[in-house]
Amino acid sequence: MTITSTSKGLCWIRRDIRLHDHAALHHCLNETDKTYIVFVFDKKILDPLKAKSASDKRIQFIAESLIALQDVIQENGSSLIISYGDPVEEIPKLTEKLGIDCLYFNRDYSSYALERDSAVTNAITDQGRRTKSFKDCVVFEPDSILNQTGKPYHVFTPYSRTWLSKIAEIGGVVQTYSISLTKLARLQPEPCLNSVKNLLAYAGFSEEKLIFKGGFIEGLSRLNVFSEHIQDYGTSREYPGSDGTSKLSVYLRHGCISVRDMLNMAIEHPGPGSEKWINELIWREFYMMIFYYYPDTKTNAFQTKFKSLVWPTSEAYLEAFKLGQTGFPIIDAAMRCLNQTGWMHNRLRMVTASFLTKILLVDWRRGERYFSWKLLDYELQSNVGGWQWAAGIGCDAAPYFRIFNPTTQSKTYDEDGQFIKEFCPELRHLNNKDIHCPSQSKQLPTEFKLGKDYPFPIVDYASQRQKAIAMFRDHSEVMIHDN
Repeated sequence: MTITSTSKGLCWIRRDIRLHDHAALHHCLNETDKTYIVFVFDKKILDPLKAKSASDKRIQFIAESLIALQDVIQENGSSLIISYGDPVEEIPKLTEKLGIDCLYFNRDYSSYALERDSAVTNAITDQGRRTKSFKDCVVFEPDSILNQTGKPYHVFTPYSRTWLSKIAEIGGVVQTYSISLTKLARLQPEPCLNSVKNLLAYAGFSEEKLIFKGGFIEGLSRLNVFSEHIQDYGTSREYPGSDGTSKLSVYLRHGCISVRDMLNMAIEHPGPGSEKWINELIWREFYMMIFYYYPDTKTNAFQTKFKSLVWPTSEAYLEAFKLGQTGFPIIDAAMRCLNQTGWMHNRLRMVTASFLTKILLVDWRRGERYFSWKLLDYELQSNVGGWQWAAGIGCDAAPYFRIFNPTTQSKTYDEDGQFIKEFCPELRHLNNKDIHCPSQSKQLPTEFKLGKDYPFPIVDYASQRQKAIAMFRDHSEVMIHDN
């Protein structure tokens, strides 16, 4: 329903930092006479980050994305509104100050976001104002794809079939939202929005260097480039040393591109590569659905029988893993890449998670937590789902006896050691055979000293693998007996 004339709308952006195909912004602009746009640096999220470090790659990316937004908004005679604090307090204060008639925002589905948005909605309602929320960051919301008994799916394949059937039902066309900025409220630019550096300082952070430039214009440009070789994606995505992945996850995570942008591009370029890429989008929504219905999986195994599993968890092993000093080159290269860039190749996310949990026998929650601090594209639901899958304790998980052999994975997917050489340069003089497992070499270069230039493996893979299988098997047998 259209709001009465001379009305004012406030569009609250969060994980949707763009000015195209934006559900809440579209409706706000269409239904009100004046639209204001606000972004709140959420202190509940940022203060813990700030306590660890004054710089954070994700905040850098967000700042760059906000400045890209501001540049276009300012060209249209307005300004983004910026605030720092608790959104439950900041948003109602702003609606009161501006005399807003209706607050518009796109829905988010994590436990924290649901609680936050409910509290904000209640506060706005108490003021006698309205709120409107919209589906935007997903194609299908968590409660819209259920099995025939009305229950959530626990296995990916039937969920995926239903997801795809729903796309077919709408004719393979996904609705997008047009944006016209002609009704933005006239505002003078806020001083902190004149540069990325100043915006970071406002939020309490210092500048970082990124391998990905933030912003919706950059995101759309990368999507366009990727569309030209998406049909290679099914095979090229497996090799960390090549540029075969889209590297769009960070842009999707922060909403610099919409999930509709991504899906429609794939639909417009049909083929095996597109099908594989769409499959990854479905996995994302599958994990969102699982987390929506089972929020305790944030810290508990999805499989009940493994909730009481005790992980040995060596702090020394965990520290070596974090630093990329395990003596297993593909693992070390992957972790150093994560630490340096904030990004990790999808296959290596599986391999490293399997290694930490099933070879080093470290509690999966410790690895998930570390990745949550480091990943530029950190998505709680997907990260938890991926870690539980690799550890063999989640829904639709890899069986506990399926363990990625890091040396085999390295030889298969980084055959010439290109990726290893980039992030473990101390190994660049080793031949293409020895670089995957220097400790098994019969003749290393004389100038290279194992244990000095590169660490010996911190564990014996074969014996640790047997320990892991025994640990899972024994625990499962005890649970069966107890039942």
